[in-house]
Amino acid sequence: MKLSGLGVWNLYFLVKFALYYYGVIDFSFLSNAALAALLVIQFKNARVEKVKHIIALIIALILLYKDSWLPPINRLIKQAGNVQDFSFDYFIELVGRVVNVDMLLGLFIIVVLFWYSSQWIRFTTVTIIGLAFIGWQGQSNSLDINESPTVVNNSSIATQSKAPVVTTQYQSPDQKLSDFYQQQSLLTSHFPKEYNGELFDVIILNICSMAVADLNFLGISVTDMYKDFDVVFPDFNSATSYSGPAAIRLLRASCGQTNQASLFKDAPEQCYLFKNLEKLGYQNNVVMNHDGHFDEFKGLINRYGGLDSKPFNIDSMPIAQYGFDNSPIYSDGAVLNGWLDQQAKDCKPCAMYYNTTSLHDGNQLANRARMNSQQSYPLRHANLFSDINGFIKNLEKRGRNVMLMVVPEHGAALKGDKVQFAGLREIPSPAIVSVPVAIKFIGPDVQNYSQIVIDDSISYFSLSELVSKTLKTNVFGGKNSIANLLDNLPKAPKVAENADTIMMYVNQRPYIQLDGGDWSEYPQGD
Repeated sequence: MKLSGLGVWNLYFLVKFALYYYGVIDFSFLSNAALAALLVIQFKNARVEKVKHIIALIIALILLYKDSWLPPINRLIKQAGNVQDFSFDYFIELVGRVVNVDMLLGLFIIVVLFWYSSQWIRFTTVTIIGLAFIGWQGQSNSLDINESPTVVNNSSIATQSKAPVVTTQYQSPDQKLSDFYQQQSLLTSHFPKEYNGELFDVIILNICSMAVADLNFLGISVTDMYKDFDVVFPDFNSATSYSGPAAIRLLRASCGQTNQASLFKDAPEQCYLFKNLEKLGYQNNVVMNHDGHFDEFKGLINRYGGLDSKPFNIDSMPIAQYGFDNSPIYSDGAVLNGWLDQQAKDCKPCAMYYNTTSLHDGNQLANRARMNSQQSYPLRHANLFSDINGFIKNLEKRGRNVMLMVVPEHGAALKGDKVQFAGLREIPSPAIVSVPVAIKFIGPDVQNYSQIVIDDSISYFSLSELVSKTLKTNVFGGKNSIANLLDNLPKAPKVAENADTIMMYVNQRPYIQLDGGDWSEYPQGD
């Protein structure tokens, strides 16, 4: 047994260095260095040497997958049932996004250059230097994220607005995350025991797949899109990038943000927004423009969101689209106005939760030639907001007092980035969880002024607080202004989480943790 060069294995490491440099993959220093150490050991026995290379190949493939930003294998297995629901055309569309022609050309060039220059360049030395540099860089980044002052924002705990308090105590990201959830556990909205003002309906339109980044990609201004709304929050934190958890977080808005695992456990009754309204005499309504079967969405909002009302029947409504699983998606306008005509008249006041998948990735417009998601998204977006604006006009014609909230679940990832191709939402990146939320107060006596834009980062608890404040004042009686409702609105640090994946800002930069591992900076840019 002796030491030798890495030979053709240098190409493996050089390719990974290039991918790491461009932010396409992460790089586990110890694991890759251990693989290189195994490879430089040369055994005298030819069979043992052959077995070594077979084992190394298996390890190398596992390491490449581990260093990539792709979901862990165990999570892919759990999602296998959902993937089977994808239509063949949608699956081909996804494959086209993953296979990057420029990346393949770059790989071809690296292989040819390595083949040509390996005659006079000792690439094993280059690989060792590269590994040493990445190891040193990783140590520097670790010190950077662990040595930052603690910032305690009192406004997220109490309703009084105070300046952040900066201490000299240094915390690890895990400690920061623990403190965040501890602070959030202290938050609870206090609804009045009875309501004596002007009766008003609470309507929440929960839109799948619409983030600020998606609108920027299309050249759509958030304030223009919401030009007829009273309050706009262009930096709302959806806290997740998947529909089920987003809906549960919204329906549990009356308490502070919890971790992902807690979403699928029972919560205190005072956390459920619609249960708090029900105690005041509201009749809860569930309306969707889809069947709610995918990923058991209907069951999730029932079991963990506290909405046990039977969904509004939409079987007779016109079909506007077909989903990525070929299931029907009904016209938003027809469903919303159908509910208004058939159910809304029987409840005073109403608390209505509406969920729409009209902007979901992979949808196809009915009676139209097949288009990919990026081509059809602008059309689907325009149709959706045309329907929403038409619904608002019908609400105004009825003369009912309504607090209408538009709350996107998460983004569509139309553009994609270095880490995730377009449409992939496995990691709740800032571009996916920063969604545009808006509120409109509808009623003949409401004091409507100019649009109010709140640029601070807020999340679901602030929406519950706004509902509670509206119940405690007489906005719909014309005796209080909308602006007064926004005083001391709780802010929210941008922390987002999926199963075993967490995103949090450290030193004003987004960092992620995958499967409980080390924290690493989320690569920015295209």
